[in-house]
Amino acid sequence: MTHYYRPILLLLASALPAAAVELNPSDLPAVTISKVAEHAPIGIVRDGKAKAVIYLADPKPSANLKRLMEELVDAIRLTTGVTLKRVDQMPADRPVIVVGDCEASRKAGIDATKLPVEGFVIKTVPNRIYLVGSAKPLPAGSNQWATFLNDGTAWAVSDFLERIVDVRWYWPTALGGRAIRPVKSLIVPPLHYRDQPVFRMRTFHPVEGWAIPAKAVHWAKEPLPFAPGAIPKIDGQPVTRVDMTEFLPLIRNGNSFPYMTKPHQPSGFHRDWDRKWSKRPDDLEMFQLRKDGTRYPKMLCYSSDKTLKYLLDGCAAVWDRGEGRAFVTATCVTVSPNDHPISCHCGPCAKTREKGGSPLIMGLFVKRLCEAVAKRWPDKKVIYLPYWNYQGCPEGVDYPDNLEIQLCRTGRPMPLRFHVKHRLEPDTHLIHWSTKARRPIQTWDYPERGPGWVHAPIQYPSFVRDYYRTNRKYVVGSFLNGGRLADWTTSAPTTYYWMRLLWNPDLEWEPVVDQMFKRLYGNAAGTALKLFELQVHRWEMGDGGIPDQGRIKDKPYLIKWPPEVVAEMTALRDKALAQLADDPAGRQRFLYWTWTFDEFVKEAEARQKLR
Repeated sequence: MTHYYRPILLLLASALPAAAVELNPSDLPAVTISKVAEHAPIGIVRDGKAKAVIYLADPKPSANLKRLMEELVDAIRLTTGVTLKRVDQMPADRPVIVVGDCEASRKAGIDATKLPVEGFVIKTVPNRIYLVGSAKPLPAGSNQWATFLNDGTAWAVSDFLERIVDVRWYWPTALGGRAIRPVKSLIVPPLHYRDQPVFRMRTFHPVEGWAIPAKAVHWAKEPLPFAPGAIPKIDGQPVTRVDMTEFLPLIRNGNSFPYMTKPHQPSGFHRDWDRKWSKRPDDLEMFQLRKDGTRYPKMLCYSSDKTLKYLLDGCAAVWDRGEGRAFVTATCVTVSPNDHPISCHCGPCAKTREKGGSPLIMGLFVKRLCEAVAKRWPDKKVIYLPYWNYQGCPEGVDYPDNLEIQLCRTGRPMPLRFHVKHRLEPDTHLIHWSTKARRPIQTWDYPERGPGWVHAPIQYPSFVRDYYRTNRKYVVGSFLNGGRLADWTTSAPTTYYWMRLLWNPDLEWEPVVDQMFKRLYGNAAGTALKLFELQVHRWEMGDGGIPDQGRIKDKPYLIKWPPEVVAEMTALRDKALAQLADDPAGRQRFLYWTWTFDEFVKEAEARQKLR
């Protein structure tokens, strides 16, 4: 059972007037509004009494749609105090919220087959509110974590809750991140609008969730105790687990792009090394050759014909015989080496490295695989994840039209990669690979902040905004490799905004954060916003000499957070807590957002002594 917490900002009203619905508030992506025939407003709830019911047209809803249907009922209940019934057939004599494509929606003029993938329409007619998503089929295929889905109907429900019911989900709801404005009546005026994502890949990992220990391990630091009152309680007991599968669909975490890497594949050879591979000397050339002449069982040699044959045999097993292979999906075969550099010392690899380094070794192998796949399976793709020391796009290598790329920028997470001097410049790696593939590509990115430098308040919404706006024509979407609870706490404003940008990069961060803080922190919203803006300014100012990875050195640390800035941040935090003295829920949210702040102050004071 999922538990939720009411927001701080309570706007009590006797009714939600039809005129009060703002379809394009500044904190949400803009939608396309169409003309709609005038009709009487539709009462969902009037004066605390249910007037509408909910009808789900899809007999086999996706997991995301199931989750949003739960949220539709729950959010309206929390908003109005009324639980709407779900029905199996549409009644003719009362208002109905109709979810999904059906005969009635088609009669209302909504053709789901003509909507773009993941697109949706929300339209009213007398006594009916239609929430309908695209019905376009996708190629069969799945990745390691989820199935590729055209989840337009789920996103229609999400949008309806945000835009009409006025709900927001800022961080995992079990931690108090859902904001609701209670009303006695919920009345919908005539409306007709549509929307679709700019980027088809918008995924955040991990999707499973986290257990919350008494002390939260924050990267390489010692475990840090949460501030008293920072963890919400359910029935008097602190929340002990955060289920991201409950939260991510709410913010339209999804993927309709049917080609994605199976990371670090093909892999697992080392597990069979002693039993199998080491006893087959004819096959050893598949593996990287070390300087000492031994073979490295965790990495393949990408100059070897046997490696190519191994991947092609896997393709034949899946695509011809219906068998299973970890590195082959219904749509593509993956080339994604393990978490190690390409460092084979065999003759062909050494010769190629002299000409163009590790990127050329991998690039030539991928070219050979693309050519072989195109000849035998012309409807399939090769997806390659440039990574580690082979991120670069090799010059002079051309590929058939079956190459898909997911570019992984190791060593430079987003907060480090694009500082003020570079953030408005096009990403050359991205452009080169997109040009080679002759299509927009996926990115594998890191919102996390790197080992050893985590206490400092790092916020970077402008970097993310400028990156996607500058490079939007080269990007089909992003996989965000998170991994820590802190990504949805200390960095929550930036992380939330990042997910919204993947839907529409034209959204500005200032109104998003302004609304976020008003809804979460009540009387302290203005003070919290000043603290956040100061954090953004200090992090985004200049390059500061920050390394690709690792701890921020003393000099750039003191440039960004000198004593007077730390003192100003501390004063703002103390002021916000004082303003929240009579607001336990708002105080809990604020403490949760700032749970590393005390450690930051200690660290800053220690750095100051080293000057």
